[in-house]
This record gives sequence, structure tokens and C-alpha cells, in this order.
Amino acid sequence: MSIASIESRRLRNVGSEESDEYVFLGDLIRFVENSDQSIPRIAELMGISSVALSMWIAGTAKPTTIKLLEIKRFLERHASEHVDSSGTLTS
Repeated sequence: MSIASIESRRLRNVGSEESDEYVFLGDLIRFVENSDQSIPRIAELMGISSVALSMWIAGTAKPTTIKLLEIKRFLERHASEHVDSSGTLTS
């Protein structure tokens, strides 16, 4: 099963109070998919375990509210470093 199919399955029936979680996780999944870095390396940059990151991606665990804020900050910091002028994520 691809990450995209997992993400689309998880995004169904999302209430407004959970929408931020799904937005941040969707952005994180796209970051991981488009990065040439490994999950362990991305997890290291985020300051979490690769197991936690893998579980978030698979939808088998949810990050805490604090971790969601850390995901948002991580993506704001690192996504801009890895996006070229066409909007494509680069390494």
C-alpha cells in the first residue's frame, strides 16, 4: 500500500477539530515522499524516533498536540530549504 493511499484513506470523514492534524501530517508525508533523505534521517532532524515517524505516516499512531506544532515548525523551516523555484521539493 502506498503512502498516498494511506493518506487518502485517513483523510476521509475528518472533523474540523482534527483538520489541522491531517493537514500537517499530509504535508509531512509529502515532504518524506519528495525528499531524497531517509525516514531515519528525517526523524533525526525532527528530534524523534524513526519508529514514531513511520507510525505517523502509516496512520497507526497520532502525534501529540505539541508534536503537531513541532511538525509545523519543522516543515516551515525545512520545506523552504528544499523547494526550488518551480515548487518542487529538492534535496
